[in-house]
Amino acid sequence: MSAAGKTSSGRAWKFSSDISSDQLISARHVFEFDPRMLRHHLLAEVRPEFAQQAQPGDVIVAGRNFAHGSNHSHPFLAMKALGVGLLVRSLSRGPFRLAIFMGVPVLMAGADVLDAIDDGDRLDIDFSRGAIFNATSGKQMQVEPLAPFLQEIVNAGGGLEFVKSQLTT
Repeated sequence: MSAAGKTSSGRAWKFSSDISSDQLISARHVFEFDPRMLRHHLLAEVRPEFAQQAQPGDVIVAGRNFAHGSNHSHPFLAMKALGVGLLVRSLSRGPFRLAIFMGVPVLMAGADVLDAIDDGDRLDIDFSRGAIFNATSGKQMQVEPLAPFLQEIVNAGGGLEFVKSQLTT
């Protein structure tokens, strides 16, 4: 994290549209709550190598309707534990709120931006400004960043950490 907010430098892990929350983490792990365990199950059924190979700073790049279906925090706990961000075409309200509450940096992007990113590309993203640089292709892109209030929650590490920080000031 920089002084201005969340930044990310890492690999793009590209996925299609309509990845459900149960595809992110199987429902059989619904009673697990330890992020250190959940991170090993993230996207295991869609892309088994993801949880083992993803590094802090990597970004999940996905199409429309990401994390649809059951609204549970498990996938976002795992994303935070792995240190990955999200660059997606769309999230419905429940998953969007869970991502922010868990402290996962998120940007929404149009098809033109997503089409300019291939799986494995190296990305530098400044989530606070909505600036995306594809280091592999040399292409600079811009999207609308989150509202400042939502950025504060993500930068604090999630909703609970944000509330704690407000209580101590």
